[in-house]
Amino acid sequence: MDLASFNALPESDADVLVATWAAIPSWVEQVVAGRPYVSERALEHAALTASRQWSVWDLDAALAHHPRIGARVSGKGAEAAASRREQSSMAGADAETAELIAAGNRDYEEQFGRVFLVRAAGRSPQEMLAELQRRLGNDPETETEESLEQLRQIALLRLRGALGVESAEGSPAPQVTSEHPHLTTHILDATTGRPASDVAVTLTGPVGEIATGTTDDDGRLGLGPDLLPPGDYTLTFATAEYFAALGTEAFYPSVSVTFRVVDRPHYHVPLLLSPFAYSTYRGS
Repeated sequence: MDLASFNALPESDADVLVATWAAIPSWVEQVVAGRPYVSERALEHAALTASRQWSVWDLDAALAHHPRIGARVSGKGAEAAASRREQSSMAGADAETAELIAAGNRDYEEQFGRVFLVRAAGRSPQEMLAELQRRLGNDPETETEESLEQLRQIALLRLRGALGVESAEGSPAPQVTSEHPHLTTHILDATTGRPASDVAVTLTGPVGEIATGTTDDDGRLGLGPDLLPPGDYTLTFATAEYFAALGTEAFYPSVSVTFRVVDRPHYHVPLLLSPFAYSTYRGS
């Protein structure tokens, strides 16, 4: 289906389709009511903007339609088919990993009262297990926010898939490990010729804020190891705080660099910085 076909769907058919992206009635109504969309990007923007209104009750309602990670997906509908595709990597899980995920699912449901939700597309069984174990350490409020963010990512991937837009789900996933994150940056202070350490960096993308971190003593930071679906992303560097700590006035209180992810296994976005100028390039 292309965008023109989606715009032309009868309202009832559009409701059914959009509900397979995220089964939240108020969100479905907003997305369908926004037609016609002038571009796929406009549709994505509208869907993501509406998703910022999601509540914990919306999350619980949507999760009623999501299978457990590692469980056999039953059903013949479009949503069940999407879940099977997204969890396809679980078919290659070894017995130990599968058992640990099953045990983690039980612990998670006992702790938080809902099934564990993670964007499975582009993740290996080991990565999903690591994410499950990490999030078991969250407090309820933090975990609700993380689950909502995962639901947004899943909805966006399903939206793109329905319209035939290239996504991480439809292409081979690069192999990424925690030792070699998908995205790295390095900041060099041009006034001193030394790395810029302790600079706060925020990564945002199509689904909002994705990660934050601080550069190390060598001015480096890895943001990952999760794969980034294709799209436009922005790194924002808190340069004012860095220069203030040095007793230097900065003309740019922050620096934002927007770049495009396609299908490379690694992206390096360095920054050459001074109080009154900066430059960047695609590194390797």
